[in-house]
Amino acid sequence: MKNRISIDPSAPDSLLTGAKKINENFDQIDSNFDQIDSKIEQLETVAKSEIAHLHWRADINEKNILEMALELETVKGAVLNGLTSNIYIESFIDVEDVTLLNGATKHDSKNKKVYLV
Repeated sequence: MKNRISIDPSAPDSLLTGAKKINENFDQIDSNFDQIDSKIEQLETVAKSEIAHLHWRADINEKNILEMALELETVKGAVLNGLTSNIYIESFIDVEDVTLLNGATKHDSKNKKVYLV
């Protein structure tokens, strides 16, 4: 407890009592500010987590849209050329859908390429 207002002990009781009440109110205000700061930090943490989750979802949605666009163009080309039977489409947008086996493939993570050995 800080004494922000100091009064001479020989001052009348009413001044001492008033100064003590003012100091108590300042202490209460400081406590409230500390609680507000704590809540703001909690909200910042939650907001950062939500933003990271939204970025992750946006990446997934972008990948799905690209895959659908590739599939649509492939099917359009197949229909246009009359080759619509036994179509299997795999986009290979990233290496998540590919299982790399030892000796069969080589993954270049810098250039984001997979080479068949």
